[in-house]
Amino acid sequence: MQQSDAQRECVLILGDSQTEEMQGVMHSLQEVFGAAELVCVPRFSELKTETVQPELVVICQNWPDEFAGRTLTELVRRFPVSRFLCCYGVWCEADGRTRNFWPVSIRVPARAAEFRIRQEAEIIRGTAPAYPLTAGRDEIFHYQAASVSDRKGDCLQGKRVGVISGDPVYRRMLEALVQSRGALIASAARQAQADLWLYDLDPWDVVQSRLMLLGEHPVCIGMMGLAHPETITAARLLGVDAVVCKVAPEQELFQTISRTLQQATIPRADC
Repeated sequence: MQQSDAQRECVLILGDSQTEEMQGVMHSLQEVFGAAELVCVPRFSELKTETVQPELVVICQNWPDEFAGRTLTELVRRFPVSRFLCCYGVWCEADGRTRNFWPVSIRVPARAAEFRIRQEAEIIRGTAPAYPLTAGRDEIFHYQAASVSDRKGDCLQGKRVGVISGDPVYRRMLEALVQSRGALIASAARQAQADLWLYDLDPWDVVQSRLMLLGEHPVCIGMMGLAHPETITAARLLGVDAVVCKVAPEQELFQTISRTLQQATIPRADC
């Protein structure tokens, strides 16, 4: 049964959502809020003509000082019960130190926005607790670390996982993490028969040449320190099914593993 217009969720997207960096943000919004009305407003001044009451307001920030310092105050005044999320591009990485227009509680790198968008959807739908705009870094870390609403580690139970990394310490850490969820570690000699690869994509210049030489291989999730859009695109073209930032919460990794393994079981349509 379809939702009526009165019950339909609404997401307001403020800023330039058409840049390459924001394509992942838009894809995640469309996937997570599939039945919602997505309203795109390129400039803050154009909000005057909108009458929507969004559950979520997403700010696409592509460069520092793109928005005036009063923007968030005006948004909160206009949408007092909405959730807010500022997805920022690489040129805005230092804003947390040099500017304080956007509270740390709502800032997330555009390249790592998917997990946070899913969290916001859970909050809006009442299946996860919310933290306020005034939350500090320690509160946010505690919230993300304690969040178990979507623990999908059971998807690894009995699966053979090959962990490929030139960093022995990082490789052992990843192996221990997936083993804690029931995975079996595939030896180097048997990695081709694994159900899943976790592939360390750093340093990209070196790993890229290795990926070019790979033939058919299992489902592959890449781990990267700074996963910029152009690098993610290049990795996908070389057979990497998904890319996860190394510093993302571990829930994001397990969500990605679960989703990617499920997608791999769906038969591809013949062209």
